Amino acid sequence: MMNGGHACTGALAGAAMSGVVGAATGAQLGVAGTAVGALLGAGAALLPDLDADGATAYRSGGPVTAAVGETFQWLARVAYRTTRLPHDPDGDGEHRGLVHTPVFAVMLGLLVALGALLSPWVTAVVMVLVLAPGIGALSRSGPKWVRRRLRTHRDPVALLVAVGIVALLMWSGALTNLGWFAGVSIAVGMLVHSVGDSATRSGIPWTWPIRRRCDTCSMTVRCPGSRWRRSHVLPKPMRWRVGSPSGKAIEGVIEVVCLVLVGALMLPDVAALMAMA
Repeated sequence: MMNGGHACTGALAGAAMSGVVGAATGAQLGVAGTAVGALLGAGAALLPDLDADGATAYRSGGPVTAAVGETFQWLARVAYRTTRLPHDPDGDGEHRGLVHTPVFAVMLGLLVALGALLSPWVTAVVMVLVLAPGIGALSRSGPKWVRRRLRTHRDPVALLVAVGIVALLMWSGALTNLGWFAGVSIAVGMLVHSVGDSATRSGIPWTWPIRRRCDTCSMTVRCPGSRWRRSHVLPKPMRWRVGSPSGKAIEGVIEVVCLVLVGALMLPDVAALMAMA
């Protein structure tokens, strides 16, 4: 799946999750909370592609996100080299490897949540780096007038907007309670990304590090095993090739549907605000 599809599906997941969190905790998050949840989800859904040079998340924060991306790529290569089995595919396992696995998503989300306990500045830095690519990608997928007027589809502008949002959250005192929420958002967004990629022909290694039979060995042959075998969430005839005309059309529909649903989730809070005005 391409950046726009990842960002829009992540935004929907983030907006929905903010509603669930509000209902579970009794917190009145309002439209601002839903919007922040959507932006966090959108940015988090782009994080797995830090394992690819030049991806939106890789370049969104300049040398900082590039350094994070290079670290993730190194971890992916090390994990592949040390855990691969005889029937795993050739290659270095960098792209759509470790960073695309559910295990990595959960561990990174937990690490962010624990880091927030040490200092709210951890939350601030993480949120800036996650919000920036989400803002940029959603701007590119949204109406053209957004790009013309706000210019938030450009990485430096999106980064400045992310800094402004986090600064406002710090000023209001809300940031101190958002560390765990940011951690959960990152884990959920990254899982949404993996679902999107496994709906395409590429797939991702959902079950790593579990040892599985490979695709080529018959049931009568003892298989040496595979840990990096890629899995899919759709039957083979329904999967699309990323970047193909049909794939772009499918992802375009997904983007529109997700953005409409995000707007629908925000509508009750917007109506309540207008009634109070």
